Amino acid sequence: MKIAVIADDLTGANANGALLTAKGFQSATCLSLAAWSPEFFKDYTAVAMSADSRLLRQQEAYDAVYAAVSTLAAEAPVVTAKRIDSTLRGNVGAEIEAALAALDAVFAQKNGPAQPPHVAVVVPSYPSSGRIAVGGYLIVHGVPLECSPIAKDSATPLFDTAVVKIIRRQTALPMGTVPLETVLAGADAVRAAVQATVAKGSRIVVCDAVTDDDIAVIAAALGEVPFPVLAVDPGPFTAELAAVKIKSLRDEFENRIFCAIGSTTQLTRMQMEYLHVTHPCYFCAVNVPALLSAPQERAAEVARVLQELQHAPQDAAVLGVCTAAKAEDVFSLEGMAQKMGKTPSQISEDITSGLSTIVREALATPSLRIGGLYTSGGEVTVSAIEHLSARGFSVRDEVLPLAVYGRVIHGDFPDLPMVTKGGFVGDKESLVHCVDYLFTKISTKKRKGQV
Repeated sequence: MKIAVIADDLTGANANGALLTAKGFQSATCLSLAAWSPEFFKDYTAVAMSADSRLLRQQEAYDAVYAAVSTLAAEAPVVTAKRIDSTLRGNVGAEIEAALAALDAVFAQKNGPAQPPHVAVVVPSYPSSGRIAVGGYLIVHGVPLECSPIAKDSATPLFDTAVVKIIRRQTALPMGTVPLETVLAGADAVRAAVQATVAKGSRIVVCDAVTDDDIAVIAAALGEVPFPVLAVDPGPFTAELAAVKIKSLRDEFENRIFCAIGSTTQLTRMQMEYLHVTHPCYFCAVNVPALLSAPQERAAEVARVLQELQHAPQDAAVLGVCTAAKAEDVFSLEGMAQKMGKTPSQISEDITSGLSTIVREALATPSLRIGGLYTSGGEVTVSAIEHLSARGFSVRDEVLPLAVYGRVIHGDFPDLPMVTKGGFVGDKESLVHCVDYLFTKISTKKRKGQV
């Protein structure tokens, strides 16, 4: 185990595990401290344990987290994280203090009392879930935390929006902050700011962040600092810090998702735009008339797209092809059919066949490192599966209404993880949900039968 996460409930532990899995770490959830055994979890890089402490009284929560952190810290993980609720419910301050105390005690026992104390770096943002921190305040879907419906939770009501105020309700540990202005200045500026506030005695440092890129900057800043760090967040910061400090197995295997999008609806384009906001993506728009032309020109277009995809940035986690990246790319099947001297059904079939040929060739290109496939539209899905010489699609789960996850049956890419969704299905965030789900399913091992 190289990554230890202590959450205040089981849902949080699972959510954090999913984000770590998406980074390529073999992740597992331990239901409770009573269920812990190093032997049971020795094959996992990341373990998230539920302390089940959110609804406990303050001292009880402190004791539960102290015990859980002490146990996992004894395994000497590279990254230790205290998973907090994305809306700061529960015993946030007490649990941070407990985690710091437990880590310092374990480190002192192993390495002597001269070790520098741990510093809790709190990054409460979860941009893809609508949580951002700016000016020290947590904003939930554009609303101050204390004004959101979540604040009225009967079990864990909230009365503040300022992150520092919420934490200070349960701990007297000195705190510092890193404003958004510093985060936007880059990793060096963040590192200097954190080290400066720690030099003044801060044990807890709260950082603003409004995008996933901001979180990545903070993680990069803390990859090398002269004190051990406790990551405190709802998940994204822990995953980024782990990726900085530990080489993920998936760096050497298939860690990308390929999207084949034949739908030309406004909803689909909106979903693609939102995906670009939340994930590093690289999409290539195909030249549809070229796909509908003579075999030589069609083959040249397929080769062009594949060549372009191979020049995608290395950090692009999502690759894809589409037929209409912009509104002006949308065309009429009837009009195209008349122009090409074909029927609308022939036009549709030629387009989906061309997209599917690109899918197959992309999957067969090792340098693209594709581990999962997303298809939009029924015709594209059927054609893609046929081009993979598969016998069928094993349905495993419903990701969203009319969006399902499954595995390819037999063929040249057996057991390939795949999510398929209708072109008119969902809202602007639906494609992101499908991609996030697929990231938790793609394998960290080479698929058998890959060509």
